[in-house]
Amino acid sequence: MAEQQGEKNNQSRKMGLGQDTEDLLSNMQCPNHHKAASRRSVQKVNKCIQADMDLEEGNPSADLSLSPTSSLSRKLQQSPGNVSPSQQSVSSPSQGQFAMPALPPAPPPLPPGCKVPPPPLPMPGINVLSLPPAQPCSNPQCKHLTCGCGEQPQPKKMPTLRMKLFHWQKLPSDVVRQSHSMWAVMPSSSKDLVEPDYASLELLFCVPPTTPKEKPGPKMKKSKEITFVGPKKSLLLSIFLKQFKCSNEEIVAMIQKGDRSKLDAERLKQLLKLLPDDHEINGLKSCKEEKSELADADQFYLHLLEVPSYQLRIECMLICEETKILLECLWPKAQAIRTACEMLLTSHRLLVFCQLILKVGNFLNYGHHTGDAGGFKISALLRLTETKANQSHITLLHHILEEIEKNHTDLLQLPRDLDFVSKAAGIRLDVLRAEASANLKKLLEIEKRLFLSTDDLKIQHAKSVQGSLDASKDLQKEFATIEKKKEELADYLCEDRKKLSLEDVFNTMKTFRELFLKALQENEERKKQGAKTEKRKKQLKGEDAKRLKGEYGKSITFNKN
Repeated sequence: MAEQQGEKNNQSRKMGLGQDTEDLLSNMQCPNHHKAASRRSVQKVNKCIQADMDLEEGNPSADLSLSPTSSLSRKLQQSPGNVSPSQQSVSSPSQGQFAMPALPPAPPPLPPGCKVPPPPLPMPGINVLSLPPAQPCSNPQCKHLTCGCGEQPQPKKMPTLRMKLFHWQKLPSDVVRQSHSMWAVMPSSSKDLVEPDYASLELLFCVPPTTPKEKPGPKMKKSKEITFVGPKKSLLLSIFLKQFKCSNEEIVAMIQKGDRSKLDAERLKQLLKLLPDDHEINGLKSCKEEKSELADADQFYLHLLEVPSYQLRIECMLICEETKILLECLWPKAQAIRTACEMLLTSHRLLVFCQLILKVGNFLNYGHHTGDAGGFKISALLRLTETKANQSHITLLHHILEEIEKNHTDLLQLPRDLDFVSKAAGIRLDVLRAEASANLKKLLEIEKRLFLSTDDLKIQHAKSVQGSLDASKDLQKEFATIEKKKEELADYLCEDRKKLSLEDVFNTMKTFRELFLKALQENEERKKQGAKTEKRKKQLKGEDAKRLKGEYGKSITFNKN
């Protein structure tokens, strides 16, 4: 009974093992369906073999077991007497049971100097369940994205340089594998696909190599500068010096030579305000430090102190520059005043017009205590617009201009004579004299100081100062001429010499000129309007005559009887 029971057990084990093998082979209808699973099992076995080989190399005498089956066979060989009949029937291959694989022979030792182990040896019995080679998929509608059929993919091209990025939005892999997507329609092994020129891509779109920038070394802390100038004055002087865009030595050289090409009046005024005082001069002279350790303002002062009479040099340059600017401003104004006086004294049209006004005034004032006058003050010309005609906006000036247009057209050119007088209006002669006198006083003072200075300073600035003095004296002569013209004009206009104001006379004549021109324009407009009105009356009269002729069939005649 025991033997029969053992045979049944052996048969059931055999049938179970055979059934497992059949089930495994039945699932291999599509040979590539389980390709990934078989590859993973082979990779695991190779890893185990590699690990055992590494241990064998480290300890060749050790007895290593590659699998639980090999360990079991070793135990059975060591103690054959303790094995039961049933165990003997399982382990004995002669009885038809499945035999466990035996250990492979130990790999040969590595040659000296070789660090790479040889490839793993095949395991006996492991390749029994190996799968046949992959066969092409028979399904024509399959795109080989899930079954794995098709040719092996080409290795990806990888650039050897760092490339510029192409910015896109990458699709997920599950979206790409959809059967209806544009990316699944054509396989990667299709002959219709075009391969890019990877060499030219790498040449054109590689990131150019950048040279590493040299890191600046640690900044040395600037040592504290020595200064004898206050912070506010030092700041103002630094701003002043930066205007020239040159060194301190060059600025001082311009002062020493009297060069005013870059030193105009405004800059010279600023420089005079920024000159060192006695305290700063004493501090700089007693300083024993190196010039390079001094602040920029102090270094400029040191260079300036080396120039003898530097302040007088600057003042000479300034007075000459100011005189030039002042004379350019005063001379045209003085000439305008003199020309206006001469025009009033010599204008024949003004004389004739005033005689006409005198006659008109005597006619209007007949029988009045103001009548029968031999003359009038020039301010009366402004009152010509105050007297208006009856039931009309016409003034006395408008009426006189209408008479002039008929009989004395030359008097219409009077505003042209008064043009120079209008330009002189608003110029104050007393202000011009005050400015010229103040400048002349400065020039005379500089001349005295220059006379007491060194010979080189006299040679350098005497000529320019003397030229400014001569030009100022010429202006004073012009003022004297204007004063004589003023006295003549006072006598001509029957005014007091001491009380006559040229400014008032010029303003009066300017206003009269404007009234004259305005009256002329209004008269012209009134004429045009009158012509239009007369023309309209004639048109209306002609239209009335035509209308009456149309009503009665003939023109209407009136008997004189």
